[in-house]
Amino acid sequence: MKVFRSLTVLVAIFAFASGCGGQDNQSKADRAAMNAEFARIDFRIAQYTMGPGPASQKNLEALTRRYVATTRKYRDDLGEAEVNRRLEHEAEQVAPSCPPCVEIIRREAESG
Repeated sequence: MKVFRSLTVLVAIFAFASGCGGQDNQSKADRAAMNAEFARIDFRIAQYTMGPGPASQKNLEALTRRYVATTRKYRDDLGEAEVNRRLEHEAEQVAPSCPPCVEIIRREAESG
């Protein structure tokens, strides 16, 4: 009976640990590629939000949708908390220039 109980506990621990999202499932090369993809989008958004003239709302909306799609692509690797952190950070960055972008991000955060 003790063996069965011990095996049950081990299986439960294994099942719990394997279901946790996080970057541990990624190789270093995959993680670097993911971070580079986010960095390219962040850089483009920063160019619009911190540039000398008024930001193009159409372009910011397109970049925001691309950012949201990228968070969906890497959701399993990032984990829910990191996805929410990134979306919140992006919403803060685009809020002054593009209120519709914040709404795009908000809907994604709620659906995730």
